[in-house]
Amino acid sequence: MILVVTLGFDEKFQIRALMRRFNNLEKVIVVGSFNDERAKKALESFENVMKSAQVNYELVEVDPHNFYDTIITITKKIINNNKGRMFVLNISGGMRILIIELLFAFIFSGLEAEVEIESEDFNTVVSFRLSDMYPAHLTQDHIRILMSIKQGYTSINSIHKRVDMSLSTTWRRLKELREMGLIDEENRLTVKGELVIKMFSP
Repeated sequence: MILVVTLGFDEKFQIRALMRRFNNLEKVIVVGSFNDERAKKALESFENVMKSAQVNYELVEVDPHNFYDTIITITKKIINNNKGRMFVLNISGGMRILIIELLFAFIFSGLEAEVEIESEDFNTVVSFRLSDMYPAHLTQDHIRILMSIKQGYTSINSIHKRVDMSLSTTWRRLKELREMGLIDEENRLTVKGELVIKMFSP
């Protein structure tokens, strides 16, 4: 697994992300602009931690003020050079515009990744899949099926009876829900599916 971190003037969040992911880590990629003395100091401190932990790492220096060039640089140096790898994107630090550029690069590439962000008080870490951000184009059929799954109906036979829909149509709608990332292969709701249900529930 490759941990990609955005770095600004403070390395605390990046060190904590490194500690959380250490056991399954292949390498760390640090993305940032390191011209400012504060950024240099944070980078030096983080590098010392990675060296002490004997972690492989790479630096990708960008100019966040140049939006499209930064997206292209991230795509070429991170995504294209590490195809087939699992990514975790920690966006707890760094400039806000850099965080957006990193997310844009991964979304445009169509690559899946886990995204994590830690609250400023260190009390909460929120993580989600990039695919969770993609829109779900739902019909009433989809919503009815999701509601029935939420109620405990998971087999195709029980679902088609519950929603009063033909078996063939039910099968197609379930396939579409899987493709949208709303249910898994066992017809159970994913995190994204749970969120959609809560949004559409009365």
